[in-house]
Amino acid sequence: MRAARFLADHDGVITTAQARDLGMTRGQLRARTESGLWVPHARSTFLSAEHRMADMARIRIVAEGYSGAVVDRTAAAWLHRLTKVLPDEVTISTPRSSHVVDSCSVPASVCRRTYPAEDVTTVKGVVTTAVPLTVLAAAADLGDDGVALMDRALQMRCVTLKELRAALERNAGTRGMRMARRLLRSAEDLSESELERKFVRFLNKHGIIGWTQQVWMGNLRMDFVFPAEQVVVQLHGWAFHHDHDQWEKDQATTNALTSIGWKPLIFTWKRLEFSPDEVLSELLTTLELRRSVD
Repeated sequence: MRAARFLADHDGVITTAQARDLGMTRGQLRARTESGLWVPHARSTFLSAEHRMADMARIRIVAEGYSGAVVDRTAAAWLHRLTKVLPDEVTISTPRSSHVVDSCSVPASVCRRTYPAEDVTTVKGVVTTAVPLTVLAAAADLGDDGVALMDRALQMRCVTLKELRAALERNAGTRGMRMARRLLRSAEDLSESELERKFVRFLNKHGIIGWTQQVWMGNLRMDFVFPAEQVVVQLHGWAFHHDHDQWEKDQATTNALTSIGWKPLIFTWKRLEFSPDEVLSELLTTLELRRSVD
């Protein structure tokens, strides 16, 4: 009965040590494995045949199967409910001194490192990185998609910029922190004027002319205007900097421009930083189409 309750509470996963703590004998353990009631998936780690291999079971098997494992990066983001999809490989880190696992049925991405105590916590009994470091490490692993993850975590107030900065400094030499630093610096420092200067450099680099910056159209301020083609470019930074009222205002601006025959374009810092070729193509195509209409 105690073992059945434990399995129900732990997604069907149990280790030899946990079973012994519940009072089971070696003979009882052997009987369950030989009968197929408990299926081994890593050294001394089993999944009950009455439970399916759910995502949480995958994480538990890897966490128990690797000595000293800390679930981190994208798997930790899933565990903290920052993402909806668990990666195919459960991401973990283990101490450099831990032994190498010779068999585990669940694919894992393993790094050798040890985290500061302040950056480690537990979720559902699984040792994992705390939210600030998880956001940084997962965002770094995801590349340009990491912007959305970090932005969403800040919007939802799961973490603050101060907490992210502190976690970054504690783990400055860790794999992936260079990208995390790049993203965090942008989130901390990106003002409207800095984003506009970035776009000016982009326009000049590609020899794009015929634009005017900061133009008022009625009571609305446009970031960049191409008067001849009647094209307006609005720039957006990080969403957590803006409230719902700003979002409503942006929608009203887009509708107002469209109603008088202008073409509004919106480019984000993320696209300018990670997909500049796409931005260039979209802008040039729009300008050319507007010229051909005239």
